[in-house]
Amino acid sequence: MRMQVSEQGNEVLIELFGVAGRHQHVLQALTDGHIALASGHNQASLTATDISVRAGADEMHIRLKGRAGNHFEALSIYHYLRHVLIERNMREPGPDAAADGTAPA
Repeated sequence: MRMQVSEQGNEVLIELFGVAGRHQHVLQALTDGHIALASGHNQASLTATDISVRAGADEMHIRLKGRAGNHFEALSIYHYLRHVLIERNMREPGPDAAADGTAPA
């Protein structure tokens, strides 16, 4: 999965490529987590009004908009999504992995 996160005014644009069937997982990661706000590094949960999503078969374009003068911090969102969607999956063995974490023969 390839990810790019950028700021555009008071919005953060998240572009994901190579999603292939993990659309719901990406949205759940965003709505379940606490994303840092740039002003004072407060934590904020996303609500449905904060998120705009355009999705294709293998890509997603997500726009986050802060409320009441707050805006989301692109770097914080990038690190959070990288951890939840990529790094965590690399550490957890899949269903075909052996109990010791090695690939089956």
